[in-house]
Amino acid sequence: MFNGQLEKIIKRRRSIRRYKPDPPPEEWIERILEATKWAPSPSNLQPVRYIRIRSKDIKEKLRDEMNRGKERLLKSLDVSNSSKKLKRWIEVYYSRYSIFMFDAPVLFVVGIQKDKKGFYERIAQLNPAINYNRESVLDISVGISICHFILMAEQMGLGTCILTTPFIFIEDINKLLCIDTINFKCFITLGFPAESPYPPEKNSISDIYIQI
Repeated sequence: MFNGQLEKIIKRRRSIRRYKPDPPPEEWIERILEATKWAPSPSNLQPVRYIRIRSKDIKEKLRDEMNRGKERLLKSLDVSNSSKKLKRWIEVYYSRYSIFMFDAPVLFVVGIQKDKKGFYERIAQLNPAINYNRESVLDISVGISICHFILMAEQMGLGTCILTTPFIFIEDINKLLCIDTINFKCFITLGFPAESPYPPEKNSISDIYIQI
């Protein structure tokens, strides 16, 4: 019977960028990951992997690499005489939408296992003429799995934020993490919220719902 609880959880969820210092209990984190296991995926491949970054050394290497990446971008703009506005964007996206992840109590990097082979890939191997983009097929698995992650966290009173901007500043994350079996797609922060962001404006149903 519909009681509207899931709808309330969906609508109250926000991207949280400021966290209280205390980490969530380990059993809470495992319950969130348990929820991600039930996310659907093409051919039930279950290719999504969550790597929790706990090492201070790895975090420091990531931060250093991102800082170098930002400086590389800014330097390339100097060479091309790009606008000051673009440079400001880089600074804002670095300081506002990237670096905060190192202050979160829990940090994950999420990706898809490279060796997973589903129906599309097997057919493409038999017929090279088939236009097959493996990552585009499996990327949907990451999105669905993360949806389970953030909604379960919201239900438990935890905040999350999905980050893709850091990848702009990181040259080779597989090499940095010493993991070459996963195609990484995003970071996720997790913890008790220390802010209550105002609800962002969303599209209307007429904007997103098309009948043909």
